[in-house]
Amino acid sequence: MRTVVDEGVPRQLVQALRDYGIDASRFPRHWAALGNGALIRTIEEAGFAVLVTNDKNMAHQQSLRGRTIAIVALPYNKRRLILERAEAIADTITQAGPGEHVAIGLDGRRLVQAIVDGVPVSRELSTIAPFKMR
Repeated sequence: MRTVVDEGVPRQLVQALRDYGIDASRFPRHWAALGNGALIRTIEEAGFAVLVTNDKNMAHQQSLRGRTIAIVALPYNKRRLILERAEAIADTITQAGPGEHVAIGLDGRRLVQAIVDGVPVSRELSTIAPFKMR
């Protein structure tokens, strides 16, 4: 899946995701000034299927209803901890579908939210190892 990694996420995640077979790209600098709605449109127009971000509020700020992209929200942006979970993040990307927002929690829970036929639905993916602060 063509994936773009948001500017607030450690850039090293791009290569780590590639190592797990994800077609990942860095966030283009000229997109930084875009608001969330314009950003989502731009990402779709550029042909990306997934945005990986640490902006946990994006799902509440922008509806993905009818959108062709998925958003995977990481619990934070600590490089070491994110890179340690690169394989699980790659797995999450492959399971995310159009119009879905997948939030990965510090506890390893992965909650998927979407609007289906006008009704909010949620489901959980299998839990991954928790993110441990050291």
